[in-house]
Amino acid sequence: VHHTELAQPRMPPANVYVGNIARESQPSDIEKLFSKYGHIVTCKIKDGYGFVEYEYERDAEDAIRALDGYDFDGSRLRVEFGRGKR
Repeated sequence: VHHTELAQPRMPPANVYVGNIARESQPSDIEKLFSKYGHIVTCKIKDGYGFVEYEYERDAEDAIRALDGYDFDGSRLRVEFGRGKR
């Protein structure tokens, strides 16, 4: 018996807004922190805020739950789903 799997439609990457990033925080440090929750597609940080894009929405949800309000380099991160396309 041969079974054919139906191709699952690709979900668009999940965009996470990260705010209140300390000036001394390095983008590589933010990426390392967020990579604990799943595969990151892109990570763009500038002027105290940025966006981390995960391959899967469930990974973004895990990161938001774990890191919203997290004390990082002396600042409490604000982490939530990003609005719209960036």
